[in-house]
Amino acid sequence: MFKGVADRPLMFRYYLETYGCSLNMADSDLMVGRLALIGGKRISEPDSADILIVNTCAVKEPTEDRVIYRVGELDGADIPLIITGCLPKINLPRLLDAVPHHGAILGPQSVEKLGPVVKAVLSGERGIIDLKPDKGSKLRFFQGPPHSVVCTIPICEGCLGACSYCAVRFARESVRSYSIETLGEVVKNAVSSGYKEIRLTAQDAATYGSDTGESLINLLSRLDEIPGDHRFRLGMFNCNLVLDSLDELLGVMNSQHFFRFFHMPVQSGSDAILHSMNRRYSVAEWVSAVRTIRRVLPSSTVATDIIVGHPGETKADFAATMDLIRTVRPEVVNISKYGDRPGTPASESDVKVDTSVKKNRSRRLSKLVSTILSQKAKAWLGWVGPVLVTSLAPKGGLLARTPSYRPVIIDNDVPLGTTLPVQISSAERTYLVGEVSDLG
Repeated sequence: MFKGVADRPLMFRYYLETYGCSLNMADSDLMVGRLALIGGKRISEPDSADILIVNTCAVKEPTEDRVIYRVGELDGADIPLIITGCLPKINLPRLLDAVPHHGAILGPQSVEKLGPVVKAVLSGERGIIDLKPDKGSKLRFFQGPPHSVVCTIPICEGCLGACSYCAVRFARESVRSYSIETLGEVVKNAVSSGYKEIRLTAQDAATYGSDTGESLINLLSRLDEIPGDHRFRLGMFNCNLVLDSLDELLGVMNSQHFFRFFHMPVQSGSDAILHSMNRRYSVAEWVSAVRTIRRVLPSSTVATDIIVGHPGETKADFAATMDLIRTVRPEVVNISKYGDRPGTPASESDVKVDTSVKKNRSRRLSKLVSTILSQKAKAWLGWVGPVLVTSLAPKGGLLARTPSYRPVIIDNDVPLGTTLPVQISSAERTYLVGEVSDLG
């Protein structure tokens, strides 16, 4: 445990690098708010920093490999390094091998203690390891990203599942929800600060309130009462936890304050594989949820995730996944090839799928998804409606979002956060192109 130093402001420059999911991105924003209270200034070049911070991810082996390589590079510099995020609690031995000269290693729930740890490291302490979670609410450090109209607010972390392949549950642990009152105040602050797209993130949003007696429906109802021209994007949720209340949830989200965007992983089209994954729902239940969403809120974007090559996946299991995607035609499909993660039941399986088979199945599924996305994009040609301008587009122009969160590129000089009517003039596989219209 670190010794700590007096809690007084000091001026220092830090470089912060973030890997992983929206929850990690939100944690980094909270770290920025925490360090501002002790005189920290974030800079964009590591060579000019007084201290380096890497917020890590280890959800997949390739991501872990990339992080390990990067922190190894940074550990060789003369600037002290602090590592936080999920990797320390998923694979600490490998991390210690990579960064023998570390200043500190912290877990993912360490926003509060980051302040005194930074002070201790700047005072010369090294080799600090503290993986225990903070006890208080990190939301009090909320500070959205500068020069942006998009911010991410965690509503809870942890999950109720025990998926065979997942190591993130070892890092984020059991569900910890923030109160509706607290989240209401944070969102009010975000709205008054000018944020227009507010992402409500969680490891599984459907678990919200399972530890406090509150509920996701009540939270969204409360947030919908906050006036403004902002929109919320609800984060990922598993269908088994909303099946009995989905109509009520959609009733609340039938509001201009919510994007019609639903990220609901299915992972496989085979009930046998879902059982092996310990996913706690059937393919039919997931399909039923998708149909309910599309019936109640037409034109919604349904995003899902698929893991190809989970241990035991047969040709028939994979064919069932292809059939499912071909039938349901989700608007977004995130495809991952299965990879072992430390300490998971799946990693101990003796029925692993050969790497070449996984690659082949991934290519086949990706080709199918690409065809579906191209076809679905063309259906938007001629659409007229409002879009919210949220950021600069990577290849020029501005990125905007339709009410169903479809990305639209426009070539207009308007301030970020502007809502304006457009007509879709062309459609690519992953984005639309719009022209400002006077028909909206």
